[in-house]
Amino acid sequence: MGEPLHLSFQQVLGKLTLVPVVAAGIIALVRFRYLPPNLRYLAALAWFELPLEAMGDLIVRLHGNNLFLMPVYTIGEFGLLALLYRQTLQSAAFTRLLPWIVGGFTAYVLFDSLLAPNLKWFRPGQQVAQSVLILAMVGWYFRKLLNELQVQRLAREPMFWVSVGLFLYFLGYLQIALFSNYLLHHYSLKLNLNIWTINSLLHIVLHSCYCLALWMRPQK
Repeated sequence: MGEPLHLSFQQVLGKLTLVPVVAAGIIALVRFRYLPPNLRYLAALAWFELPLEAMGDLIVRLHGNNLFLMPVYTIGEFGLLALLYRQTLQSAAFTRLLPWIVGGFTAYVLFDSLLAPNLKWFRPGQQVAQSVLILAMVGWYFRKLLNELQVQRLAREPMFWVSVGLFLYFLGYLQIALFSNYLLHHYSLKLNLNIWTINSLLHIVLHSCYCLALWMRPQK
């Protein structure tokens, strides 16, 4: 008999991060025909993320560097979330601005990635810009929810849970993106690992919110 395998909390969390991503993809497939137009963009996001998350997880398990996937992931995630909020907000101003915002962000990510020595370096500027833009869309939704939208039961509103998940995740991710390089150079590797463990936990929370939003039946 071999020695018992003891996994740390970070290792267990790392193994669990893919579970809600897979679950969201499956739920999106099962529920797609019943989803309203805005949540179909969320389903598309779940399908877009799944192969990239699986590929990134496999590369890490093989002790490789998966950061070359980040520009594709960042642009695709932001673009689909922008379409999701355009359909949800139904705002003429936001609809007019959307092509410029998505186009400008895409151009910035591509330009910033080309400036890097290679695609295996973490580019915090891209993550900061993405986080700020997504938090702005989430804030716009919450403002409209308070002032205009008529929701009888907030807990039964899918976009509320999507927005809560995005708010929690990107508020935390923004702090990591802002201070990641400083922490890496001035503090211990253990502290950095603990911070990225928090990011993994927020990642699970975000995709659990996606699962909930895709599964529940929207209110009229």
